[in-house]
Amino acid sequence: MKGHILIVDDEQDMLTLMDRIIAEDTHYTAVTESNPEKALEIFKKEEFDLVITDLKMPGMSGIALMEKIRKIRSDVSVIILTAYATIETAVEATQKGASDYLTKPFRRERLLVTLDKVMKWQGVIRENRQLRRALEKENDLSIIGSTGAMAKVFERIRQAAPTSGTVLITGPTGTGKELVARAVHQNSNRRSKKLVTINCTAMLENMIESELFGHVKGAFTGAATDKKGLVEEANGGTLFLDEIGDLKPGLQASLLRLLQEGEYRPVGSVITKKADLRFIAATNKNLEQAIKENTFREDLFYRLNVIRLEIPPLRDRPEDIPLLCYHFLNKYCVMNGKHIKGIAPSAMQALTARQFPGNVRELENIIERGIIFCTGDTLTLSDLGLSGPEKSFMPELNQDLNLENTLMNFKDAKEGNIRLFHEHYIRVLLKESCGNISKAAQIAGIQRQYLHRLMKESHIEANEFRGENPDSKID
Repeated sequence: MKGHILIVDDEQDMLTLMDRIIAEDTHYTAVTESNPEKALEIFKKEEFDLVITDLKMPGMSGIALMEKIRKIRSDVSVIILTAYATIETAVEATQKGASDYLTKPFRRERLLVTLDKVMKWQGVIRENRQLRRALEKENDLSIIGSTGAMAKVFERIRQAAPTSGTVLITGPTGTGKELVARAVHQNSNRRSKKLVTINCTAMLENMIESELFGHVKGAFTGAATDKKGLVEEANGGTLFLDEIGDLKPGLQASLLRLLQEGEYRPVGSVITKKADLRFIAATNKNLEQAIKENTFREDLFYRLNVIRLEIPPLRDRPEDIPLLCYHFLNKYCVMNGKHIKGIAPSAMQALTARQFPGNVRELENIIERGIIFCTGDTLTLSDLGLSGPEKSFMPELNQDLNLENTLMNFKDAKEGNIRLFHEHYIRVLLKESCGNISKAAQIAGIQRQYLHRLMKESHIEANEFRGENPDSKID
């Protein structure tokens, strides 16, 4: 997607010059306007990544225009043009939110370098904005993942949800199979109806048929009245059969009839009822092996296994661990009234190197426990109750920084944890540069003034990262 730029200047020659440079030397598109009031109206109607505005214009100054623009959309970048450059001008512009400023007359190369840096950062902001819109449209259920394996799961959910096909979700305990089931239901055309969950493990064998199909008065001792079953409750919606691999053989035949014919009979009744249901089943067991052991019906398996969603264990997608950590950090800080800013690098290193036999559920429990016992503003190894490993998959925690991978994870963060992951990214930059803000901004490909503003918003001080390194002097 091309970057879109709005240029505002009361000098028509300057507008023509900048428009020509952008058209000839970049892949961006530009709109020019000499009247700041009209430019504001244009900004309201179109989506721009960057606004370049002159400082002194009749009717409205560039800084006044920038303030109005940023009230409409706070994440847009602004470059101030001025023929009266002073330190005071630059300070005022950056304090009010400008990404950079250019002094007239400027060199062509200076404009292009400034555009490139600002638009790189806008690319990150644009992708985050698109992601948030997509998640809002698709009813985000906090299924966190940025790896290829999870991308395939998300894509299959999008393809399967609008259909009526039966879904079988497989994967180890704690990987989030119930979240996936809810995502399928909420993105289906049955979302306005109920999603009813049946835990096939928790129900007593002699009661599950009554719970599932209901019963009539006098069907058995204690049946004083008619009772609706869960199937009738879910009629028109979705029936989620959790841990289907634990369903007793005697009930598998009754469930098979329900799947095949959409029919069931309450316990003690001679009347057959119809049910309009979407079926979703989940299991952590190998059903193919269970068929060989004669503990699961083969015909039932084939009825269930129409659309297969396999959820990978957390050990196969360690790159998702930081995103999950900050998602749970945000969640449990809110629940427990804590104000924890981040996770210590040594703690993150330990988490990313862990195998997690309990998968996402285990990670969630560890973060929740750490938040409860944390007395500072950063989760530590001690808070989490973990010992530090020798090596983690995350290079920035092993002193071998790969900011591109960190940035990719940042792009995929969801609304609830973007702020915290953003803070973590800034801390990684400053750690690598030993607190040198200019060097950190250079690594990230953004303006120093913009990084400084982000640090201020996140209450991060460069002094925290300045050590004995001779290059870490105040810049």
